[in-house]
Amino acid sequence: MKRIISILALAVMVCTAASAQNNIYRAVVGPHQAADGSIVVADPSTTIVVDLTIEKEQTIVGPYARYAQKYLDVRGSLVDKTTYSVKGAALSVMACDGIVKSGATAPATTTVESYMNPTTEFPKVLPDRLSMSPVTIENAAAQAAQAIFTLRKKRMELITGDAGENVFGGGLKDALEALEAQEQAYLELFLGKKVTTTYTERVLVPMTGEESYVVAKLSSSAGLEPASAANGTEIKLTVKGSGVAPRLNSIPEVDPKDKTAIMVRLAANAACSVSVGEKVVGSAVLPVFELGRTAYIANTIIKR
Repeated sequence: MKRIISILALAVMVCTAASAQNNIYRAVVGPHQAADGSIVVADPSTTIVVDLTIEKEQTIVGPYARYAQKYLDVRGSLVDKTTYSVKGAALSVMACDGIVKSGATAPATTTVESYMNPTTEFPKVLPDRLSMSPVTIENAAAQAAQAIFTLRKKRMELITGDAGENVFGGGLKDALEALEAQEQAYLELFLGKKVTTTYTERVLVPMTGEESYVVAKLSSSAGLEPASAANGTEIKLTVKGSGVAPRLNSIPEVDPKDKTAIMVRLAANAACSVSVGEKVVGSAVLPVFELGRTAYIANTIIKR
């Protein structure tokens, strides 16, 4: 029943900024007459909106990775790996009409460390075929390595001028960039590529008067998990009140027995922060009704 009343309150409570300096909000408490003449019951409550910025980093193994040491004298990753981390958190308060004041979340972005393909797939670079005989993967890797050395030799010839005098100026720059792109396409087959995706996950946290809330858990291999998950690093929201009772600036309070009196709830400012393990990733000062106080004002002051 309390939850139903709280949901109703989000739609009908009247919130106004009483002081921009103190960032205090107020809401009508209990039964009162709405603008359309109906009687509604308001139970002011606060819901804090936590927007978590998640980074997903994928390491994708190249098809010739196990031959990188043999033919190129470098080590490539031999295991596909996905790692999740929280890069930041934005905090805001859900307004009385259920709209989040911070606005829409940021769109997801993807970055691929690749010269050729902005995807998780590798370019179709095939070995030169001189016969119909099948080519083993090791032979293909050897041919790809040889192609890399050939491209490097051609690039050096262009730089030193040994390739002739017909390539210069803008043409030289374009030729070098083309050789670089071809080399990177071959190198990816050995060294793989890294794909980084950044996106936002939104969590709504109803306040209950507690100081600490576990809003979710982070699995480094699976991403964001519910707070009830058995494993993962806890993502905590900490809400600490200032201990100073909120005031009504420029609005006089009246005696509770006054016939015109309406009971309102004043939200108090609270220092809110989000941490992943021991690391704080976001903070803000927000008005929280559960940490405020009750006051009485004349009903002629309330704007509907």
